[in-house]
Amino acid sequence: MVCLPIVWAAVRAAAGGWAPIGDDAYFTVRSRDVLTAHHPLLGAWSSGSLDLRSPINNLGPTQLDLLAPFTRFTPMGGTAIAVALINVAAIVAIAWLLVRIAGERAVLPAMCAVGLLTWTMGSEMLITPRQHQAMILPYLCFLVAAWAVTAGDRWAIVVAVGAGSLVAQTHLSYPVLVAALAVPMLVGQVVTARDGTAVGGRRPFVVAAAVGCFLWIQTVVDQFAGYGNLGHVLFGSGDAGRAGLARGARIVAATLVSPYTFVRPGYRHFDDTVRFASVWQSIVFWLALGFAIGWVAVAVRRRGIRHAAGPVVAIVAVLAGVLDAALLPRTTFGYTIMNYRWLWATGAFVLMLVLVSVGRGTRLRNGVTAVFVVLLAVPALANMPRSVQNVGADQYLAEQRSIEDALGQVDSVLDEVAKDGPVVVDDSAMYFGHGYTYPLLVEMQEHGVDFRFDDAFQERRFGTGRISDGSETQRLRLVSGDPAVALRESPEAIAYVGGDRPVVLLLEPA
Repeated sequence: MVCLPIVWAAVRAAAGGWAPIGDDAYFTVRSRDVLTAHHPLLGAWSSGSLDLRSPINNLGPTQLDLLAPFTRFTPMGGTAIAVALINVAAIVAIAWLLVRIAGERAVLPAMCAVGLLTWTMGSEMLITPRQHQAMILPYLCFLVAAWAVTAGDRWAIVVAVGAGSLVAQTHLSYPVLVAALAVPMLVGQVVTARDGTAVGGRRPFVVAAAVGCFLWIQTVVDQFAGYGNLGHVLFGSGDAGRAGLARGARIVAATLVSPYTFVRPGYRHFDDTVRFASVWQSIVFWLALGFAIGWVAVAVRRRGIRHAAGPVVAIVAVLAGVLDAALLPRTTFGYTIMNYRWLWATGAFVLMLVLVSVGRGTRLRNGVTAVFVVLLAVPALANMPRSVQNVGADQYLAEQRSIEDALGQVDSVLDEVAKDGPVVVDDSAMYFGHGYTYPLLVEMQEHGVDFRFDDAFQERRFGTGRISDGSETQRLRLVSGDPAVALRESPEAIAYVGGDRPVVLLLEPA
């Protein structure tokens, strides 16, 4: 039931000519580079580089590797299907882990929390690959895996390594969280091994080690034979300001102590700017955290860490979140909420623990079971229609339609463009934040057009082979606004889109 709206959104997108736009399409482009001459060893370039002396990328390309089999077959629809399948895999893994650590009866109430999370995100956010929303469900899967590992389940280590590697490599807001949660997992494994309650034998350690080595080998190769990105991330320096512990705690409290987080438009409501907790939110946050720590201390002393593993992981996740929010740099755009989207997974995990506890206490009999079924089914069915839960949803949809129109116009000429040699792509005459360039690159890839850039800055985004070397014979220029209207009848114009933000695409001699 929880997976149904995700699968439906992907099928609807793939069957309806849907296209990822803006940064979403960047991941489509780079996933299609996997196992080619432009193979990515790292994740996307990080905007945090603007305030650092050495540019940095996200730590690894695991997300791109997972997208590649689908985008290679069909780039646009394949993107939606691949992202949906990653989210579905995370949900299925969560359910499997819950059965192992809390029994089958825990799955229904736990899935209510997952369903509320997916509903508040809306269907569009569940099929787009931009890291901030694409990693929310994998991180929730990692949290549940950390719960299971802390409780002594050794096979859960494999899931923790897989999900933890994926999120840590894909966005730099996650490594601190993953590293912090390794502590309760390690302690839980040691304690349960000593008291004989650990489950799984030795084989899971071998499998987890193999999975970890496989997922991180590309990052290691880059460190010693590429940009040395991992070293720059760990030891780089710059002048970026940070929120600090006080503000970090207020960012976390504003999301976790809010009546809007898991109802619409809660996800979108926080999207325009980072919220800082009010006085009452901060008081509730610290009182609840203090109570939870006290309860866990008593529970661990009386019943052992296995029975309190979930709350232990939740407390560490919240405290790690405060530290993470404190350390994340203030970007050029301020404290943008995109860097803190993991808070929705943290909140869903806490809610999951509460609902599972309620389910255990009532044994899911009669009316209680019916309440959980309704709480599960209603958000799932409500999430079936297309929903864009971000700020500027109308503008997003309008631009998506315009881009799809432009791609349809250039489709007929790109085969000829490919015959005439490499093309320099120039979008310097476009408005800030436009979403045209990356979808256009996807279409060019589909037709075998070799595209490049004048700006050496693009090397960290697309690799050295995509920087102009002077051999290019053509230039594809993107122009917006009044100049676009004036150039729409130019013989070099290959596409024109009108509206509030007119755009023309010009194919010129290099």
